[in-house]
Amino acid sequence: MKQLFLTMTLALAALSMQAQGPNPNSAKNLPLVKPTNVWLMPSDAELAEWKSLNEQASQEDADLPENIWARYEELGENPVLEDLYSGKCSWYCGGEVQRVTASSHLKAQGRFNYLPKNAHDFDHETVWAEGAEGQGIGEWLEYEFAGACPRVTGVKILPGHVKTKAAWEANSRPKYIKVSYLGKPVCILDLQDARGMQYFDLEKFGPFGYHNADKPSWRLRFEIVDVYPGTKYQDTIISELEFEGIDVH
Repeated sequence: MKQLFLTMTLALAALSMQAQGPNPNSAKNLPLVKPTNVWLMPSDAELAEWKSLNEQASQEDADLPENIWARYEELGENPVLEDLYSGKCSWYCGGEVQRVTASSHLKAQGRFNYLPKNAHDFDHETVWAEGAEGQGIGEWLEYEFAGACPRVTGVKILPGHVKTKAAWEANSRPKYIKVSYLGKPVCILDLQDARGMQYFDLEKFGPFGYHNADKPSWRLRFEIVDVYPGTKYQDTIISELEFEGIDVH
C-alpha cells in the first residue's frame, strides 16, 4: 500500500510539473531576468515607408522636400530604428565584438543566409536561424571580445524574424535564453513574446570582461532554453543581439 501511494504521488507530481510547463532555472537555480524595456517594431507599412525614404536619403545627391525629411526623421525616432541605424554614440564607440559563432545555422536558401554574424550586423532584416532538428533547444550564439574591450553590462535582443509581422509569427522565437560568461552559467533571460527590441540589465551579474589589454579574450554565450512556437516553421530565430556597457566615456 505504501509503495502504491508513493507511486501515485510521484505520478501526480510529474503531471503537475508538465501542466506548469518547463522551469528553465530549476537545474542550476539560475536567476530569471525580465526585460527592463521593450521597444516594439514599427508596423509593416511604416517599415516599408521608412526603408523607401532611407534609400532616397542615402543617395549622394539626395535633395528631398522638407516635409519628406520630416517624415523620415519621424519614422526614424522609433527606438528600434534609432538604435540600429542612427549612428548615435553608444557602447560601440569603444566596444567591439571580435567574432560571433554558433552551434549551428540553417542552410542558405537562395540569396538569403542565416549565419551567426547576422545576429550582430545592425540590420533588422538579416537573421541567425539555428539549424538543428526541432525548435533548437540547446543551440547557442557565442560572442568573443578582446581583453581590452570595454566591459558589458546589458544585452539588447530582437527575438524572432522581425522583418515583417508575418515572418515573425511564422518562425519560432526564443522564450528563455541562458547566459554564460567564460563557460559559467550566469542567468536566464525571460523574453516577452513581443516583436521588438528587449533590453536586459545584467550589471548585477558583472560587469563582464576586463577592459585590460593584458587580459585574454573572453566570451558570452546565449543558449536557447525554451521557445515560443512559430505557426509555420520550427526554426528559432534571432534578428539581433547587441550590447551596452561601460568604460567608453
